[in-house]
Amino acid sequence: MTYLGIDLHTRNMTICAVSSNGKNIGEWKLANDTTLLDHLIREISDPVKAVVEATSSWYWLADWARSREIELVLAHAKMLKAIAYAKVKTDSVDAHRLAQLLAADLIPKAHMVMGTRRELRELLRARLRFVWRRCKIQDSLYNLFFKYNVPIPKYPFRDLNRLEEHLSSHLPQASALEASLQIEQFRLLESQVYQIEKQIDAYGPEFPAFDRISKVPGIGKVSSWSILAEIGDISRFQSDKNFVSYCRLVPGAADSGGKRRHKSRNKDGNKYLKIAFSQAAIGAITYYPPVRGFYNKIRRRSGKHVARTVVAKELARIVYFMLSRGEEYKGFKGKPTPKDTYLNWPHSVSPHSLRGRDRADPSQPDAI
Repeated sequence: MTYLGIDLHTRNMTICAVSSNGKNIGEWKLANDTTLLDHLIREISDPVKAVVEATSSWYWLADWARSREIELVLAHAKMLKAIAYAKVKTDSVDAHRLAQLLAADLIPKAHMVMGTRRELRELLRARLRFVWRRCKIQDSLYNLFFKYNVPIPKYPFRDLNRLEEHLSSHLPQASALEASLQIEQFRLLESQVYQIEKQIDAYGPEFPAFDRISKVPGIGKVSSWSILAEIGDISRFQSDKNFVSYCRLVPGAADSGGKRRHKSRNKDGNKYLKIAFSQAAIGAITYYPPVRGFYNKIRRRSGKHVARTVVAKELARIVYFMLSRGEEYKGFKGKPTPKDTYLNWPHSVSPHSLRGRDRADPSQPDAI
């Protein structure tokens, strides 16, 4: 067996090959080209096992390895740095270190998402990025309201045509043009988000657990899909404690010398699961009395931010046990909390203001 350590960059890679006993076989620096990789693999006659760090550009390499039936290990970058620190850090040193650790079976593995689940995850993350851009446009339009003391209509973004008329009649010509262009961008983003949502809905039959976790209070369509796509295989978490830690819903700790320090806002884990369960907690607190009662109890003792995170953690534990045990939703903290049956996408804009496109009814309540 030949072990390949791949130090991957955006345009090129450095590859180091070692044998089973750790002896250096060779080193190559190649452009990111599958043809060159195929030629290198043909030169190496032995079976190959490779490793690459979990950076932002490993997707194409994983697809190439799967199509050639080559085992590729995804290394956890932060844990790898902790166990194999080197004073001298070059591409050659990094590739050799990866190969040596792989041969010794010491690579800290990161979760590798492939196939349909990865496609769904990328669609959901893309949708989130488009929604964030849309929110920035909303903020810019509100700034125009405040700058010129323009009266704000109720639910201004429900009907973009009416909003545009309202602003054009109250703003100076230059600012009215700016508002009109921003509203046009808002329409475009709404249309693009809608296209992504249609594509996401097509994955329904491949994820039967979607219907089950959608019954949890506060978890709507977006949160359900995000949770399933980001979790992957629930069996990779040994307990609910490991799962909620991965969701960034518990603080870290830095205990030393008899002193205990909590490390809040720790970035270890999955930020998208943190967003999904935090949004679900807001919806559950707002619309479900048993959840709101539990939230108020924690809030009086620890404050609203801690209380909201605790609710999010409880929702994450519910989802963990539902998925790991194959159970249906039973209730929140022993209290029945029936879920609304509406599963429409949450929209802030009227379909009539989007030039007649067929949209889900935005008047139906749902949590994101």
